[in-house]
Amino acid sequence: MMFDYLVKKVRDSFSKVADYRSTTPEFELADVLMSGFAMFSLKDPSLLSFIEHFPTRKENMEQVYKISSVPSEQGFRKILDPVDPDGLLDTFKAIHSDEKVKQAVDKHQCFASLGGLTAIAVDGTGCFCSNTIQCPHCMVKQLKNGEQQYYHQLAGACIVHPDKSTVFPVFAEPITKQDGQLKNDCEYNAFKRLIPKIAKVLPDNQHLILLDGLFASGPAIRLMKFYRMDFITVIKDGYVLVQAERLAAQNKLKTRTWYKNKHIKCTAKWANDLILNGANPDIQVNYAEYEEVDTRTDKVIYKGKWITSLTIKHNMIKEFVKTARSRWKIENETFNVLKNQGYNLEHNYGHGKQFLSSLLAALMFLAFFVDQLTQILDATFQKALKEAKTLRDFRQKVRVIFDLIPCISMNFIYRIIARDIKIQSSP
Repeated sequence: MMFDYLVKKVRDSFSKVADYRSTTPEFELADVLMSGFAMFSLKDPSLLSFIEHFPTRKENMEQVYKISSVPSEQGFRKILDPVDPDGLLDTFKAIHSDEKVKQAVDKHQCFASLGGLTAIAVDGTGCFCSNTIQCPHCMVKQLKNGEQQYYHQLAGACIVHPDKSTVFPVFAEPITKQDGQLKNDCEYNAFKRLIPKIAKVLPDNQHLILLDGLFASGPAIRLMKFYRMDFITVIKDGYVLVQAERLAAQNKLKTRTWYKNKHIKCTAKWANDLILNGANPDIQVNYAEYEEVDTRTDKVIYKGKWITSLTIKHNMIKEFVKTARSRWKIENETFNVLKNQGYNLEHNYGHGKQFLSSLLAALMFLAFFVDQLTQILDATFQKALKEAKTLRDFRQKVRVIFDLIPCISMNFIYRIIARDIKIQSSP
């Protein structure tokens, strides 16, 4: 019954989000927030579809999602538009702080050779784009044909492990034009806002931040050091590579070679205690490069270069490389899922004039988090998924049952799909 357990925690947390409205409202803010969560949880294709289906789903909405009423489509957008997504930080923290969740997340800690850190991949992605719809927070791109394009992005943070497909969202920081700013926001600035929020959501974890080459910079490294976070960052140019080339020429890079399988030769080279660059001579980083070669063709099939705060050693280089490469899981197992597997991240569920678009993206991130936890912790879910055979068919069955049959819980729906409960039709 993991899903129902987590939904109660989400509902309890939403009830503590401060309501900006001064008069007694017709609709509780917690109900409207929970409606947004339920919309993404059920994978409804649009806000209109969710609102139109509510009357026939009302009993199940009350039982499963603890929602007593929902406003109209326009009312939904109007109520949530002023709600800052940061108001959901405590909800993410409440779930991560739960003992059952912590036990699952702890199994995603890095290899012991890397110190058992919690690897958190951070990356940006687009979540809204239009040539007509805009708001004061929209970033603007000038197109070659003279038209303007309006868009929002987000910087997501997820706990990842190279040997596990499940990821655990930490938070989604909006990349939007900030209040009072004329210039577009950027992924780098969002990263600076996101790091302290990761520390707030996961105060007891030892963080290992996985980043692309944009963040191989002094200010980014100083920020992570301030919050006592370790990091692995892709590096594409700069003084570290100059030092590495000199060491390679002198045959001073440490080396380890192994085979991934019969034909794939893996070679890692590394050096510790290099200077980041001339502008930051006090920052020392460690460097690793890695290459995979198909010995049948001598073709290089992968190569990568990173800097890190971790001291690189012979007995951990294989695990280091696997962890560094797992940064891609935020693209493959997170953003790709959110865009293409029912959550519809790039669909406009509501844009608003203040925070609505970003808030809905955060609610989607939260619904995805609950789904990920349910998949690995709920045995009934797992049995139901096996019976349905595919996740797409499973979700379709959930919606059909939710729409047609009175249900006391989501676990009840899972048991029907798993055939643990038989539904008999009337003659």
